[in-house]
Amino acid sequence: MDPQAALHLPSRDPYGETVRRRLYIGAVVCGMALLLFGVVMQRTLNLPEPYLQYVAPSLLGLSALNLWWLLSGRALIVAEVASVVVLAAASMAHIVLVSLGAAALPGAYPNSGPYWAVISVCVLAFLALPPRRATPFNLTYLSFCLLLPWLLPTTYAASSASGLVRVQLNALLVFLLVWGLSWFRTQYASQTQSQELLRRMAFTDALTGLPNRHAVYPAVEALLRDAAQGQAGSLFLIDLDHFKRINDRHGHGVGDEVLVAAAQVLRNCATEKGSPPPTVGRWGGEEFIVVMPGTPPERAGVRAERLLAEFRAWNWPQHLGVTASIGSSSVRVGEDFSGLLARADAALYAAKSSGRDRAVVRGEAELEESALC
Repeated sequence: MDPQAALHLPSRDPYGETVRRRLYIGAVVCGMALLLFGVVMQRTLNLPEPYLQYVAPSLLGLSALNLWWLLSGRALIVAEVASVVVLAAASMAHIVLVSLGAAALPGAYPNSGPYWAVISVCVLAFLALPPRRATPFNLTYLSFCLLLPWLLPTTYAASSASGLVRVQLNALLVFLLVWGLSWFRTQYASQTQSQELLRRMAFTDALTGLPNRHAVYPAVEALLRDAAQGQAGSLFLIDLDHFKRINDRHGHGVGDEVLVAAAQVLRNCATEKGSPPPTVGRWGGEEFIVVMPGTPPERAGVRAERLLAEFRAWNWPQHLGVTASIGSSSVRVGEDFSGLLARADAALYAAKSSGRDRAVVRGEAELEESALC
């Protein structure tokens, strides 16, 4: 995997709040359509269905409120928890109304609708609630729904006991399948997050948050490949001037603050128009690296001057005046990494030897030194 991509992997929620919100909006719209159809049919045909007569209209109104909440971009967790509570209450009311209704006709298959609603609530709970809460809630809720018809004073369960047991066993099997899928999803998400963390630790400097040298290598290799195709590119090595003096006089804590601030200055390094964005990394200690595809030597000099000016103008910790020295080398056709880096390192040494707070730019043909103060 590309180390640069590893630094920008998605975090915590692998499914994304936006995806879940769209899924819920679609589910609410479909549910409202079914409820409305059922209510209209009940009123038109005068069906003896207490659930459609008493519960469905209220549920339809609450669904409309939930849809407004989702569409207005409000907190998703509120809609999720409210939906779990409301649908759980509605499904239990449905079971009670069916159980207290007329006895099932001989040979008739019991009404399985309430139990599919129970499974839907369990699925929503697994999606909306943390696993440590979703599992005990669903086990308690499902157990109560399965026992409820047998506890009510009615002849419905007795008249269709075998059919009711089959319906409940089917619901239990589906629940176990959903539970297994939820467990797998949780384990997969946990493993993915662990892998993301390891990648970030492997390719990110812990102090500055910049890519470390392992993450910068692929960008330099890409620069060399582009050179083989005739595309320009440059590399900066940047060293903070008199950094040891800062540590000795102000302590390593202030030194760390200066390194973090320097990383922020480099993050502000402007992208050249029409060129890929630069790759900025910490090379080690007080030394940083900037890889700039599509940047010829003359543009590298301009960018170095701009970067030096930003260092001078930055509001440093303890009101320090921190400057930097820059060694730049532009890529040559057929050159390898060590050659490119050696020329940049030599240019950096020349910049520091000639007074610091300046840049030395090495082009494709020969060394060019310029004080860019």
